[in-house]
Amino acid sequence: MTATIYGPRPLSEGEQTAISVTAAAVASLGLLGFVISFATVAKAATPSFGWFAWIVPLGIDLGIAVFSALDIVLARLGMRLRLLRLVPWALTAATVYLNVAAEDTLFGIIAHAMLPGLWVVAVEVGAYAIRKRADLTRPDHIESIRLSRWLLAFPSTFALWRRMVLWEIRSYPNALNRERDRILARTDLQDRYGRLWRFKATRRERALYRLGELAPERVALAPVPERPALPPKPKPRISKKSVRPRADVDDLMTLGWQIAADHETRKVPLTRDRLRDAIRQTGQSISTDRAGALLSRLRTEAPPERSTTAGRTADDEADGPHSPTADDRPDEARSDRAKSEEQGAASTPPRTVAAPRHPATAKAHEVYSS
Repeated sequence: MTATIYGPRPLSEGEQTAISVTAAAVASLGLLGFVISFATVAKAATPSFGWFAWIVPLGIDLGIAVFSALDIVLARLGMRLRLLRLVPWALTAATVYLNVAAEDTLFGIIAHAMLPGLWVVAVEVGAYAIRKRADLTRPDHIESIRLSRWLLAFPSTFALWRRMVLWEIRSYPNALNRERDRILARTDLQDRYGRLWRFKATRRERALYRLGELAPERVALAPVPERPALPPKPKPRISKKSVRPRADVDDLMTLGWQIAADHETRKVPLTRDRLRDAIRQTGQSISTDRAGALLSRLRTEAPPERSTTAGRTADDEADGPHSPTADDRPDEARSDRAKSEEQGAASTPPRTVAAPRHPATAKAHEVYSS
């Protein structure tokens, strides 16, 4: 536990500089007042003191400074004599009177009274400041209570000041802490013994309470429950553009090629809506999305007949010159065809066979979209 340090705070470098400048100004003012007072008082004392007239103003002015300094020293040593302060005041009144006694005009009276008065006032102010600072450094110094507290709460402030004096409490903050502990201790006694605690409490407790030594019970505060950490805020998911699965239109490809060939024959551009309506006219149901997917495949894929024909043509061109076929020998081919027809007519009964209808292939660049 650290000991309480009494006394004023140490002066800063700037404050020391200001004090030095102020002291020099006061010394200059005192020198001017001393010169004027010395000449005036010496002239007035010549008829009475003759050659020793110069001692009178010198003794009075030095007496003011000496007794002021003596009052300061005694205050610093803790042996201050309060009646000693009256000596500089009496000497001040004497020097002012001696300065104005020989003057007949109002101007002369005021002029001869002002300069000695300023010197005395400056010395008294300096002495007060030094005494105050010396008084603060005394170990038995009791701090004063603010005037505002006296005005706002006079009864409790008087009781606090009384306890500071009776219990020798030097520090005002310490007195406030002791008063707080006293109120808490009284509350504990009231909770323990009820309203008649002054009669039910033990004599030791009452004595300690009067002496201010009864410490209040330190009630441990309930620990504040720690709130669990909140889970991290989920980051908002960036919704990606949903990609719809490609519709299965394999079963409609053949019908789609037929419709595309029909529109190409009529020179009508094939659109999604027309393709959808044409398929629905055949009795099959189809949605608009499937019609769009079917139209996309019709644009990108060629009919199987066209791809087969294109592949056969490419193979024939790659084979180059070939042996004679039935097309190269028309007479032999004609006789063989006649013989095969006679044999077929004898073996199988005649039947009507419809010629296969192959839709015209749709050119990719002639199919238009809606």
